[in-house]
Amino acid sequence: MSYQVIARKWRPQVFAEVIGQGHICRILTQAVSQNRVGHAYLFAGPRGVGKTTTARLLAKSLNCVSGPTPEPCNSCTQCRSIAAGANVDVIEIDAASNRGIDEIRALRENVKFAPAGGRYKIYIVDEAHMLTREAFNALLKTLEEPPEHAVFVLATTDPDKLPPTIISRCQRLTFRRVPTDEIAGLMERIAREEGFELDHEAALLVARAAGGSVRDAESTLEQLFAYGEKRLTIAEARAVLGRVGAEALAELTEAVLAGRAEEVIRRMGEIVDAGIDPRVLAEELLDLWRGRFILSLGGAADDLVEKGAVKSEQEVAPEAWLSLLAPLRRAAAELKLTRQPRLTLELALVELSQLPRLISLSELAERLRGQAPENPVAQKKTPPPTEPEQSVDRSAASGWEEFLPYLRKTNTTVGALAAEAREARLQDDRLTVVFPPEFDFHHQQLRKMENVRIIEDAAAEFFSRPITFQALLEKPSGGAKTGSEEAGERPSPDLELDGLSMKDGRVVKMALEAFEARVVRLDKDRPAGD
Repeated sequence: MSYQVIARKWRPQVFAEVIGQGHICRILTQAVSQNRVGHAYLFAGPRGVGKTTTARLLAKSLNCVSGPTPEPCNSCTQCRSIAAGANVDVIEIDAASNRGIDEIRALRENVKFAPAGGRYKIYIVDEAHMLTREAFNALLKTLEEPPEHAVFVLATTDPDKLPPTIISRCQRLTFRRVPTDEIAGLMERIAREEGFELDHEAALLVARAAGGSVRDAESTLEQLFAYGEKRLTIAEARAVLGRVGAEALAELTEAVLAGRAEEVIRRMGEIVDAGIDPRVLAEELLDLWRGRFILSLGGAADDLVEKGAVKSEQEVAPEAWLSLLAPLRRAAAELKLTRQPRLTLELALVELSQLPRLISLSELAERLRGQAPENPVAQKKTPPPTEPEQSVDRSAASGWEEFLPYLRKTNTTVGALAAEAREARLQDDRLTVVFPPEFDFHHQQLRKMENVRIIEDAAAEFFSRPITFQALLEKPSGGAKTGSEEAGERPSPDLELDGLSMKDGRVVKMALEAFEARVVRLDKDRPAGD
């Protein structure tokens, strides 16, 4: 075939054409210039970032007729044959299909022979981590002391699978994912040279989808050339990649932020019914929300957030994005395992839409200063003080019901026990709960000192002041009594310590718990130390 795919046609022919790997190119060109080329290199990095291409460029630099030189001529016999993959002194080995000890033994025998036409024999072992343990062991001695005319380049996407004994015998060069803007620029240049006009937004979308892999981006670009006309727009790029439109993502995001659960279901249904896999939708939402999170922090995310993906100009606090991103990331991981991805994602997004809205610190400060109140409330005049009464800060119906979910988050077991209480009272910084007679087990559990501490600490955080806690058991006739009363004993010490301060009451309760004792008499007016 006379046609060459984009990835082969636009493969870099000199180090200057390699994008995103400036540190690698500098090391290798300087090594060639100073005649300090190592006998073994390990090229580690993601797929499609130029590992094998760079290895071939190193081979050109070493065997070019005018070399060794950091800038091969690309016109001599050696350069042309290496570029075509037909040079007998540049041996490329696919470790995935030549992974056994027999192939490595053959390599050891052949490496002794001098090059046929160049200065060096360059062995490029692709996907080196696929070699067997025996093959690695057979290669150790050759890597440590190869002939002067041999250079080894081991390329791998998974360096952790290589034995440390192999890694220690090589100079390791780590290839990076290529930045999105550099890939987008390359895609636009290739499109121009091929006679196409590629919109910048389309180039950015192709680059983002490639995830730092130039080869993946070039493969997508080739599909775009076949799909579209001379001008390639972002709509065509979305169609080729199977991506969700920016407007649809923005509308779904705004529905989640606004807490409109019904609209969340409807918007997601429209996207999925259009043929988008829920797993793909979750990944795109993660990308978008990550970009908007970075923007909310004041960072630059032009290559992360597509134009049109932000509908509302209302500022969303970074804390809000954090509260959305973590659950969505867990849901995206769960989608890979479930047989009902649509339902799983629907539930996750609806739950996220019901999260309390978090505001930024600056917005909160403005509200506190009275500059931008969100919901102005009419000021009520405080009536003149009357005779002091027992203060009830939160009613049993409101304060307890609001406190229970917070307690469950603090301690699931204690929260479940407390939820069975029939009545709750909060008076004068004392929280009292009453259990029906059939829930004596719950009552006894909540009287344990460790559980009392859990509830009092949680209540202190929730109500923003110190709180003491006591649990009572209802009499069969309806009155509240403790377990000791049911046995014919004196009332619970909890009921007899009301006159003590919170600190003293805790000390006495700890003593009663430790010695399994009960209060016989309480002399409140007796001086301390008597």
